[in-house]
Amino acid sequence: MKIIGEIPARIGSKRVVKKNLRYLYGKPMICYAIDAAKKSKLLDEIYVNSDSDILGKIAKDNDVNFYKRSKDLCSDDAKQEEFNYDFIKNTSADVLVMINPVSPLLDFKDIDNVIQYYLDNDFDTVITTEEIKQQAFCNGDPININPMELLQPTQDISPIHLCSWTITVWRASKFIETYEKEKYGAFSGKVGFYPMAREKCLKISYEEDFKLAESILASRDARISAVKFYEMEN
Repeated sequence: MKIIGEIPARIGSKRVVKKNLRYLYGKPMICYAIDAAKKSKLLDEIYVNSDSDILGKIAKDNDVNFYKRSKDLCSDDAKQEEFNYDFIKNTSADVLVMINPVSPLLDFKDIDNVIQYYLDNDFDTVITTEEIKQQAFCNGDPININPMELLQPTQDISPIHLCSWTITVWRASKFIETYEKEKYGAFSGKVGFYPMAREKCLKISYEEDFKLAESILASRDARISAVKFYEMEN
């Protein structure tokens, strides 16, 4: 069984311009996903999937493969299923692990934990989520509460799972089967959800997200330096 990691990345971005190339705390943002994937003990191969030769060079400079997809699969209108179907059909993946480059706070342990969860359970799809225990409505309709009853404490209500897509795992054969038959594939077969910490689910969609990620990375380094200093002094 071949487990292939895919880092899909576009050169274009309207809200944060060229965010995959933009330096985040000392290196291009896409390199956080590449570095995490390279440390994984469960990935057999790693690809950057993009139409950009610049991102292709970054992939090769970091000793991972580059899959060049067509321009139409990198447009604003391109759907996740479309470029993943194209990638699976043109590689030898039995299991596809999509690692989101706009979630720079994940690490290799997160990747391996999600893959192991997939391997240990009878799922065709595993999607990372942010689990939130809050009273929720969608389009005015209650999701996890009954407005006609006394309001329950948040610890007693069912959590909602927000799909973060930080890491997603698919059984390649089931994805292809579903996509070719139904024209969708993201939620193919039996779906499992893997809750992750809110920090790990942070996605760079706006400038404020970028600044928050930099702040968190700087804080991490400060904590590590403080621990090392303490150990040296003691």
